[in-house]
Amino acid sequence: MDDFERLLNEGDEAYKKDDYKKAVVCYEDALKLVTDENKSKFKSILPMMGRCYRQIGNPSNVIDLATDVKQKFGREYITSVFLTTVAAAYADMREYGKAHICVNEAIRLENGKISGPLQAVIDRIEK
Repeated sequence: MDDFERLLNEGDEAYKKDDYKKAVVCYEDALKLVTDENKSKFKSILPMMGRCYRQIGNPSNVIDLATDVKQKFGREYITSVFLTTVAAAYADMREYGKAHICVNEAIRLENGKISGPLQAVIDRIEK
């Protein structure tokens, strides 16, 4: 197991134990080690990384992460699940217009299907 895999595993274990600060540190360190060979594995933890940032009170870091990932890896890494987390982060910061844009994009990516977590964000921004 290389350092990248080890960090992802440690981050996942910390996440499962609700140790969001440790999880974020592991995921951030793993992000520094992303290569063309392992970047698909990193894609799957982006929503968890975003949730960690929100749990520790740093929703703006979710936005920064989305911007960074889009620039480094491309739009295909911004999944509907991750967009739901980004929308929630915007809602946390009371930027409801931007949250709505993310919600609409997540719905488009899912061909109109709305997941439970996405519906929860919709409910928050439409109050």
